[in-house]
Amino acid sequence: MKKIIICGAGIGGMVSAIRLAHLGYKSEIFEKNNYAGGKMGEYYESGFRFDTGPSLITMPYVLEDFFNEIGRDIKNYINLIPLDNACRYFWSDGVSLNAYTDHIRFKDEFISVFGEEEYSGFLNYLEYGKFFYEMSEKNILQSEFRIRNFLTAKGIKNINKFISGKSINDLSNKFFKDPKLKQLFDRYATYNGSSPYLASQIFSIIPYIEFKYGAWYPEGGMYRIAKALARLCGEYGIRINYGHELSDISSASGNINKCIFTVNDEAQKSISDFDIMISNFTNNIKLTGKEYFKTGDWSSSGFIALIGFNEISDILSQHNIFFSGDYEKEFLDIFEKKIPADDMTVYISVTGKSERNDAPAGTENWFVLVNAPALNDNFTWTEKNKYDYFEKVIDKINSFELFPGDIREKIIFSKIFTPADFLKNYGSEFGSIYGLSSNSLFTMFRRPKNKSDNYNNLYFTGGNTHPGGGVPLCFLSGKIVSEIIRDGNKNAY
Repeated sequence: MKKIIICGAGIGGMVSAIRLAHLGYKSEIFEKNNYAGGKMGEYYESGFRFDTGPSLITMPYVLEDFFNEIGRDIKNYINLIPLDNACRYFWSDGVSLNAYTDHIRFKDEFISVFGEEEYSGFLNYLEYGKFFYEMSEKNILQSEFRIRNFLTAKGIKNINKFISGKSINDLSNKFFKDPKLKQLFDRYATYNGSSPYLASQIFSIIPYIEFKYGAWYPEGGMYRIAKALARLCGEYGIRINYGHELSDISSASGNINKCIFTVNDEAQKSISDFDIMISNFTNNIKLTGKEYFKTGDWSSSGFIALIGFNEISDILSQHNIFFSGDYEKEFLDIFEKKIPADDMTVYISVTGKSERNDAPAGTENWFVLVNAPALNDNFTWTEKNKYDYFEKVIDKINSFELFPGDIREKIIFSKIFTPADFLKNYGSEFGSIYGLSSNSLFTMFRRPKNKSDNYNNLYFTGGNTHPGGGVPLCFLSGKIVSEIIRDGNKNAY
């Protein structure tokens, strides 16, 4: 049986290794950091614990299927807990909406805030998203991307919906009258680091999936998923070599035959006893090729503040969105001007709502996230700019007047991460979260395919390749790669 090396112990990398080991392949992982999980991490300080990457699960069946397919009971590794409220949305004029996961309760909430006519529009929007989901679930999300997958009677009949050029914002304008609802449903473009004014209407599947399957959270925190996968690697005899960063490769006859790793930022190690290589990242120009880096339409990055908050707030849910006053300008700043938005939308996650051990008694752990542009020449994250922007974000939260006084007075500590940290910690392309954006069909098709075009024995898995970002899709990416290798597929089209 062939030996496989996996570069990167992110979710996609570990899922690929585990599935292949289950099939009988010998797998070994090399990871640059001293922990597994990739962008899924956690941070501890002063008695507080924070998730530092993904914050919820919206397709729990994907994780359940993975464990079933390798003959394990997910409950022995991860306990997924359904959330009553997927998100609490706030607007500056005092309007708020709870996205309850109970459909009857959500209907009552929705109608009480926006009325029955808008609720009817919401149901029609969901039907549109359902169409794309049913067309995509097997042919895109769970399969290697191939044009011929769409060459069915239904696919040909509806091809115009896929290539129409209509954006998520166009779809919001079609089904809703209230600008707040347009803003709410436009927000889902940010799930893959894109602009709602550019990203295809196909991504209406995201709110449909959230509504259909609900919002879930692993008991003990999101990082429990990474720990579970690392545990499975151990059970399958998959060695994870930490502190090993890929620094170079060599090839012959269209195959990679040697990988050179820098070990703990010092010594060099050469590995050549492998047949297949899987990369859990797409930031290495020798792997992806020069053309990939010429595209330039990178997904958004993030400005993150981890805050120890000296109060328990009844106003906040576990997931909260505070919307900007001008959504279109916000995305023009991020994707056109490529600068941090002056008036930003703020996401606050408080895992302490589910996990009281995540914060000391009488306090809360705030994970604050603002969309930011990938690194570019128009803006530099100097120390001054970092702290100045933090002050702007705090001012934005204060502007909603949900808390008496200035929340600065209740901050015990804060730790800030910028796109420069995404580049440093994860090596992601220009600090972007998902590599290339999904702002056009062109850039979507330019994302590295699961089976490399450059080398016969190279495969890509993870959030920067097919089928996309997010924990369930990274699981599916690992599944797709393992099945391509199993089946011996060589061509993507």
